[in-house]
Amino acid sequence: MKCRNKSEEKMMKQEKDILFSERFFKASEVRHHYNTSVADHSERTAAYAMRICSWLKRHSVRISEEDVVRACLLHDIGMTDEKVSGSVSFRKAYLHPKRSEQIAKNEFQANEVQCNAIRRHMWPICLIPPKFREGWVVMAADKCCSLWEITHKCRI
Repeated sequence: MKCRNKSEEKMMKQEKDILFSERFFKASEVRHHYNTSVADHSERTAAYAMRICSWLKRHSVRISEEDVVRACLLHDIGMTDEKVSGSVSFRKAYLHPKRSEQIAKNEFQANEVQCNAIRRHMWPICLIPPKFREGWVVMAADKCCSLWEITHKCRI
C-alpha cells in the first residue's frame, strides 16, 4: 500500500499481523468492485479512514485509529470464504459482514469496537447502524472508497 503520510505509514506497520497473514494474501486474489481485490479495497478504505480520523482529531473528537484501521482491513475479509464469494451479489451484502466479524474475532483477536464496526459497515443495507464512532468512520470510508472504485473502473 502506498501511504501518503507518516501517520498512515506508522499505523499500517502496526497491522503486520493482518497485512502479512495467509488470509489477507488470499484476499488479494478475490475480486471486488470490478478489477479491485478485497485486499486492495481494504487497504484503500483504511487510508481513507485515516484521513477521516485525522480530521476528527483536529476537531477534538476522540477516536481509536487502531480500531478503525484494523476494522477497515478486516471489514470485507469474509469475502474470502467460498460460501460468501460464490453467492450472488445481493446475498454477499448480507453474508459477508457476519463472516468477516467471525474471521476477525477468531483469527485476529478483534475487540468489541472492531467487531461492531465490521458487522455494521453495510448499514443501511443491514438494518442496525454502528454502535461506536469508529464504526461510523469505517462505514463512511468504505462507502467513499467503493464509490471511487466503481466510478473509476466503469467511468459512469
